[in-house]
Amino acid sequence: CGPGGAAALCKANEYDGKCWVEREDFTPEAKQGEGVGGAAKWHPGPKVHRGRGRALALSVLFMLQHALDKWEELGTESGYPVAEEHWHVTDFYNGIKEKVPTVEGCYESYRIGQKRRGLRETNQTEARRLDLEGTWPNRLCNIPMQGRSLWGPRVNPLESSLLSIIKPNAYGDLDPNIGNNPAYMRGPAYFPPDIAAPWSTPPEPEVNPWEIAGSRRLLVNSHFSNAQQIIYSGNSSESQALPSAEEEAIARGTVNVTALRMLADDPDAIVPGLGIRVKWGRPGVCDGTTHSWCQKGKGNGCLHQGTQDNRGDICFNPLSGWVVFDVKNVKHGFIGARMEAWRGDKEVEITSGWTEVNNGGKGNYQKEGLERHLLQKEQQKRDLRYLEEMTARIEEDILLDDPIGRRLGNGQSCGSTGDYIFEFAINGKIVASWDKNAFCAHYTRTGYNLDFIKLMDDEGMTGDFELAMRMSPAHSNKKGTMCITHLYWA
Repeated sequence: CGPGGAAALCKANEYDGKCWVEREDFTPEAKQGEGVGGAAKWHPGPKVHRGRGRALALSVLFMLQHALDKWEELGTESGYPVAEEHWHVTDFYNGIKEKVPTVEGCYESYRIGQKRRGLRETNQTEARRLDLEGTWPNRLCNIPMQGRSLWGPRVNPLESSLLSIIKPNAYGDLDPNIGNNPAYMRGPAYFPPDIAAPWSTPPEPEVNPWEIAGSRRLLVNSHFSNAQQIIYSGNSSESQALPSAEEEAIARGTVNVTALRMLADDPDAIVPGLGIRVKWGRPGVCDGTTHSWCQKGKGNGCLHQGTQDNRGDICFNPLSGWVVFDVKNVKHGFIGARMEAWRGDKEVEITSGWTEVNNGGKGNYQKEGLERHLLQKEQQKRDLRYLEEMTARIEEDILLDDPIGRRLGNGQSCGSTGDYIFEFAINGKIVASWDKNAFCAHYTRTGYNLDFIKLMDDEGMTGDFELAMRMSPAHSNKKGTMCITHLYWA
C-alpha cells in the first residue's frame, strides 16, 4: 500500500485469508477460526505477494520462451546438438567466483560473522561480548556444503531431515517417543485438493493457478502398530493389555542386543540414547510448494492457513544419553551445527522421573498396559503443546521483525538452566568436554537467531564420520538442556 488517501483503506483490506471453505465431503472436528493469525501490519499481505509472484512467474515464462526460440533458431542454423558456446554456463560461474572474494565478510581480513554483532548473553547489564574463537572459517565461502535440518519448509522433507542421518537406538527407533506415531508418519484428516477459496480464485479470464498447480494424494499411514491404534481409538479396556514397546521391538526383530547390553553396563558408551526428544514440528508434507499438504490433521483449527514455517529440533539433557549422527562424504574437513543452548528443562520431558542415564538402559520401553497407555496419552498432549509453542515462537519473531529486515539485537543465552558439560565425539573418541563458559567461547552468532558451534575444522579429515553429542551426566546439574536444529558439513 503506497502513500496517499487510499492507504488506510488498502491496509484495512490487505489480508483476506480465512480458515475454512465449507465442503460436502468433510467437516472438520476442530472449530475453524475466523481468520488466519500471525499477520503483521508492515507485511504486504497475500494480495501483494500474489501480484508479485505472478509477475515473477511471467518473467520466468518469458525468459523460457526466449531461450526455446533461441535454441530453435541456433539448431536450424547449425544443427543439433547446439554448440556449447551458446549455452554452457562455465564462464558465467567463473565470473561469479572471481567476484566473490571482494564481498565483505568472506575473504581478506574478514571472517564470516565478523561484520555482524557477536552473540551476547541475555543479561544486557554485563554486555559481555563472547570470544570469537569458534568463528566459522572463511574458506566456507568457496566450497559446496551439505546439510540436514528439522526447520522448514524444506524440499524432500524426509530426505533432508536430521532424522535421515541419525542412528537408530537399540530398539531400532529414531525417536524413543515409544509407540506414539511421529508427526511425519501421520496421515491428514482429509485429502487434496482444497476447494478453491473465493479470496484466492482469480476472476475470468485470468490464468487460474489452481488448475495449474495440480495435487497429490496422501494416504493415512498403514504401519500403525496395534498399540498406536489403541491409543488413538481411546479404548481403555484394550489399553490394559498393551504390550511394552520392548516386546514390540522384539517381535519386529529390530532389537540390537549388543547396544542394549552396552546401555545397561556403561552409561558412557557412545551408542544412541533412549532419552532424546525429537520434535518434527508441523505434520504432513511441508515442502514449500504450492501443492504441499501441510498440517492438515484433525486438531488444526485453521486448515486453510497454509503456513509451512517449521522449527523442529532434537533436544537432550544429561539423562538422555548420546545423540549419534552418520555424517557421510566429508570432503573439506568441516562439520558445524546450529544449536539452541537457551532452551529450558521442560523440553525433554521424556526423561521425567528418571534418576540415571537412559533410565538404566531401559528408557521407557518396558512400560506396559495402563502405564504405557497413560504415558502415550501424555506424549500426545506434549506434541500438541510443542506445536503451539513453536507457532507462538514464530509469531513472536514476526512481531519483533521490522520493515527493513531481521533484527540482529539481543541474542540468546548460552544456557538458561545453570551450568553444564557439553561433550561431542567423532568416531567414538571424545573431542571436547566444554562447561557453559567454554561452550559460550565457541558459540558464534552470524545473524538473528543463527547461533552456530564448530565441531570439526581440519582440511586433512575427509570421508565418513560418526558424530555424537550429549550433555554429560558427570555434572551435578541434571537439567542442562541442549537442542540441535541444523547440521552442516563440507
